Amino acid sequence: MLTPPEINAFVENGYIIRKNALSTTDIESYQSAIDRILYKCRVEGLHADHLRYIDGERDDIWGVNNIFHPSIRELALVDALAHPQILDVIEALIGKRLRYHLCTLLVNSEQKPYHIRWHRDTAADGEIPLEQLLNGLRNHVQLNGALYDDETLYIVPGSHRRELTDAERKVLQETPMTEMPNQLAVKLKAGDIVFYNSRIIHKGYNLTGAKRQTLHYAVLVAPPEGTPPNDKGVESQAWLNEPNFLGSLPPRLKPLFDNWLKYG
Repeated sequence: MLTPPEINAFVENGYIIRKNALSTTDIESYQSAIDRILYKCRVEGLHADHLRYIDGERDDIWGVNNIFHPSIRELALVDALAHPQILDVIEALIGKRLRYHLCTLLVNSEQKPYHIRWHRDTAADGEIPLEQLLNGLRNHVQLNGALYDDETLYIVPGSHRRELTDAERKVLQETPMTEMPNQLAVKLKAGDIVFYNSRIIHKGYNLTGAKRQTLHYAVLVAPPEGTPPNDKGVESQAWLNEPNFLGSLPPRLKPLFDNWLKYG
């Protein structure tokens, strides 16, 4: 599925792009599912506590969290996580002992410009110890799967494996909406998927309001066999522990959710 150079690029640069990973049939199926979700969220007012709002005000959104919640769940988007062009790639990058982390939608805002600050996930100011960064080179994968042409993600390649430079620190902590040294726009065509390390310096930027529907999923490496269970945080998404949901999962996803329920 992946060549050694692709795996090395993920480790060294913090990202790889898989062109034409999703078929036209996949794209149309996922677009229809997302249209239904957005109608429920934007028109019917469902799922309000799980939406990503522009500027924190509840009048425009740029994303939908927890899309496996029963109020908006679409089986096509559950099955998408098991898509060979997604799960096979994740397994090649970080191994087969996996744990579910998140499944979210990223969409275009409708009323306000979308521009979120430079950050590293888990550290908005970018300050993560070097040892922690190096230990995290292959312990998780985050992905953006584009259903329309998408140039919304900006990254600094290689920044996931080192501490901040003085110039990066100045931008992150003083002017986090301005240009970053060595920034790169990740240009995706519909059907392309970027797989990346969430500790890479990155931001979202779509001032034009261009149409966007992007699958935003993340998977972690599960703890080794014999690790004591730690289900802290599972109650916050109790709907993922429902027998009807667990029973409907594709076989390849069952271990991911078993490990999530066991380790949180």
